[in-house]
Amino acid sequence: MALWSRKRSRPKRPEGAAKAVSNASRRYSTNRNKRGRAENGPTWFDRLKSPQTLKQLAILVGFFVAAMLIVQLPRQPLPVRRGETITHPITARVDFEYVDEKATGVAQELAADRVPGVYRPTEQPITALRENLLALVDAVREAASVEDLDEARQSIWKIDAKMFEALTESLGPDGENLPAVQEAVQQAMEALAKPDNLAILGEPDRQRENERGKKTRDAYAKLPVGLLPDELKPLQDHEVTILVSLPEGGKELRLQSVLTQVQTGLIRDRIAPLVERPLDQVFGRGSGRHLAGTMASIIGPTLVYQEAPTEGRRQDARGQILPIRIPWRGNATLLKAGTEITDEHLRLLKQEAEVYQAELGWWRKALAWMGAAGVVGLVILLQAGYTWRFQPRVARSAPRSLILGILCLVVLGASKAVAQANWPLAFCVFFLTTAAMIVTIAYSQRFALALTGAMVLLVAIAIRSDLDWVLMSLAGTGAAVLTLGEINNRSKLINVGAVSGLTFFLVTGGLALWRHQYSLAAFWPTSFMYFGGGLAAGFLMLGLLPFIERAFGIVTNISLLELCDVNQPALKRLAIEAPGTYQHSLLIGTLAEAAAKAIGAGGLLARVGAYFHDIGKVNKPRYFVENWQEEGQTHSGLKPAMSRLVITSHVKDGLEMADRLGLPPLIKNFIAEHHGTALVEYFFREAERTQTAGGGEAPSEDDFRYPGPKPRSPETAVVMLADAVEGATRSLKEPNASRLKATVHEMVMKRLLDGQLDESGLTLSDLQRIEEALTKTLLSVYHGRVPYPSDRPEDEAAGERPEAKSGEAEEPERSGTDETRSAPEKPGGHDAADGG
Repeated sequence: MALWSRKRSRPKRPEGAAKAVSNASRRYSTNRNKRGRAENGPTWFDRLKSPQTLKQLAILVGFFVAAMLIVQLPRQPLPVRRGETITHPITARVDFEYVDEKATGVAQELAADRVPGVYRPTEQPITALRENLLALVDAVREAASVEDLDEARQSIWKIDAKMFEALTESLGPDGENLPAVQEAVQQAMEALAKPDNLAILGEPDRQRENERGKKTRDAYAKLPVGLLPDELKPLQDHEVTILVSLPEGGKELRLQSVLTQVQTGLIRDRIAPLVERPLDQVFGRGSGRHLAGTMASIIGPTLVYQEAPTEGRRQDARGQILPIRIPWRGNATLLKAGTEITDEHLRLLKQEAEVYQAELGWWRKALAWMGAAGVVGLVILLQAGYTWRFQPRVARSAPRSLILGILCLVVLGASKAVAQANWPLAFCVFFLTTAAMIVTIAYSQRFALALTGAMVLLVAIAIRSDLDWVLMSLAGTGAAVLTLGEINNRSKLINVGAVSGLTFFLVTGGLALWRHQYSLAAFWPTSFMYFGGGLAAGFLMLGLLPFIERAFGIVTNISLLELCDVNQPALKRLAIEAPGTYQHSLLIGTLAEAAAKAIGAGGLLARVGAYFHDIGKVNKPRYFVENWQEEGQTHSGLKPAMSRLVITSHVKDGLEMADRLGLPPLIKNFIAEHHGTALVEYFFREAERTQTAGGGEAPSEDDFRYPGPKPRSPETAVVMLADAVEGATRSLKEPNASRLKATVHEMVMKRLLDGQLDESGLTLSDLQRIEEALTKTLLSVYHGRVPYPSDRPEDEAAGERPEAKSGEAEEPERSGTDETRSAPEKPGGHDAADGG
C-alpha cells in the first residue's frame, strides 16, 4: 500500500452502498422536501448566509490579516545569514553612509587610551625616610661607638666609624646641636618631596602605562585610511605621558622621565644631588651620596594611581568621538560572490536596507503591501480550496480550522522572529517539520503534504528566502510526512525526524555541489544544523504527542496499544462484574479487527473500540443475556417498554463511564454508534403483541430505537456489524460454513436496508469484503472438533458424545438474535437483550 494511503482515515465515497438503495434515496429526498428545500439544494447565497459559513469566513479573513502582519512587519529580514557563503554579489540600491561601528569603537578606544593616567603625589615614602634618618641620629647620640648601634640599623644604613664620628661631632656635647641636625635632615627631605624632583612609579603602574602606549600605536593601524578624526592624529613619537594631580593643577610628565621603584641606581642618582649638601654637613663630606644609595633601596613609589578620575576623563574622551561614516554609492558592490557573511557584513546590509526603506514613498510601500497581499492571499485561497474539496470535515469544523490556523501562524511568526534575529534557518525547518508531523498525525498524509507545502511558501515569503531553501524545506518536510504513517512505537517519531534531517542534509549538500561549492566549509555547518533541526523535531514530538491527541481528539496506535491492555481498570471491572459481556467484547474485537483490515480501515482502532463498546453494561449486567446464569433471567417481570429502557441505557451509561475514565473521543464514538438507531426488535414485537391482543394501537418503532447516532466511520460501522453477527451466529445449533455465511449476509443486509450504514462511507465492495472476513473469523471460532473416544460401546452406538476426560462440560446453548429466538420463557438471547 502506498505511504499516503492511511488506514485510519479513508476518504468518504459518495457511491456508498446504503445511498444506492432506492428506499434510502426516497427517504432522503422526502426529508429534504419536508424542510422546504429545492430538489437542487440551497443556493450559494443561502450557504453564504449560514452561521457555519460565516464562522469559516471569519477564520479565513483573520488568518489572512495575521499572516500579512507577520510577513510585512516590523521590517524585512536580511536575505543572508551569519556564516553563510553567498553565491552572487550584493549591490547597494541607494546612496548611503555606512556607520562603521567597528572603526568607531576603535577610534573611541584610541581616544580613551590617549588620555594619560592620573596620579596623586604621596608623602608617605619621604616621611618614612625622614623618620628612619632621625631615628639613626638618636641612636648615634646615645651610642658610645659605632659598634654600639643595633645590627638592623647598621645593616640598613651601613654607618662606618668616620660617619659616626662626624655625626657625633655635629651633635656636639650632650647632643646640644640636635635641633640643627634635625633641621638639616628636614631640608634634605623637603627637596625629595617635590614631584618634579623625585617622581617614582610602582612597577605595575609603569607596565600599565606602557601597555596603553602600545595599544595606542596599534589602534592607528586598524582605522580606515583618511577617516581618522583630527583630534586623533598620531602624537609625536607616540609619547606616553602621565598626569600628576597637584593643588595648583594637573601637570603632565613624560613616562620616560618617571622612575620605577626597581631602578635603584637611577633613583640614587636623582636623590644624591638633592640631599648631598645638607647631609654632608651633618654626616661628613661624601656621606650624602652614600646615604642616597640607602634611600634609593628602601624608598617606595611617590605617585599613586587614581582610577576613578582616569576612567572619568577617558569616558569623556570616548563621547567626543563621532561615528565614523563610510559613503557608499548606489549600484556599488557591497559584497562579492563567495564572501562568508560576518557580523560586520550584516550591519552593512542592515543599514543599506534601513536607508532604502526610508527613501521609499508611501505609495511604493502601499504597492509592496498589495503585492504581498496578492501572493499570500493566493497561497491561502489555494490551501482553503484544497481543504474544502478534499477535507470537507475540516473545512466545515470551525474548531479544527481555528486550531490549524493557529498552528500555521505560530510557525510563521516563530520563523519570522528567527529571521529578524538573524539566527540560523535550521530553526525554521525545525518548526516546519514539527508542524508537518502534527498535521500528519491529526489528519492524513495527503492533507499534511498540501498544508505543509503552503506553510513552506508562506514562511519563505516572510523570511525572504531563496528557491534553494524552498526546495530543501519541501523535500525534508515531505519526507517526514511520507515516512510517518502509523505510529506503533515511540522510536518511530525519532526515526521520522532522522529521515527528515537526513533529507535536509542531502538536499543542501546537493544544491551546494550543483552551484560548484566544493569546499566542505561552504555547506557542512549549515547542512549539519538542518539535520539537527529535523532530528530535534522528532524528539519534540515524543513530548507533544499526548497533547496533540487531546487537542485534535485523535488516538495514535501507541495510545490504542495502551488502551487494549486487558489490565485497564474498566476492562478488569467488566471481566469481574459482567464476564459474559467481557468475553463478548473480546470476540467482537477479533471480528472487527479482521473486518477492518479487510477494507483498509484501522484494525487496531476497531479492536480497541470493540473492547469498550459495551462497558455501560457493567451497571446492570444481569439484564443482558450473555451474563445470565442458570437461575433464570430478569426481564420476566418487566413490561417491554421498561425492558427497552434498561437495554438502551447501556449506551448512555457507557458514555458517562468513558467521560470519567478520560477515554478519547474516537473510542467514545464506538460506544455511542455501535447500535446506531437500530430497533430493539424483541421487545418491540413483545409490546406489539401485547397491545394488539388487548385491542390497543401498535407501538411506534421510533419509541423502541436506540438514540444513535448512526456509525460515521468505517471502524464504528464494522463494530456494529460484528456485534450483530456475533449475536446471531451464537444461536445457531450447527454453525457450519453455509449457515454462518448466510447468517452473516442476512445481518449485514438488515443493517444496510435499515439505513444504519448511510453515514459510514462503506461501499458495496467494502461490505462484501467485510462479510468474507467475518465469516472466515467465525469459522475459526466455531471450528469443529474430533469426538473423544469412549470406553462405553453403548455411547458410541447411540452417537452421544461423552463428557471430556478433562472434566470440561458442554456449554449450554444460548438463544440467538430476535430473528432466530423463539422461546418466550427466555426472552432475547444476546441480540434480544442487547438490541444488537
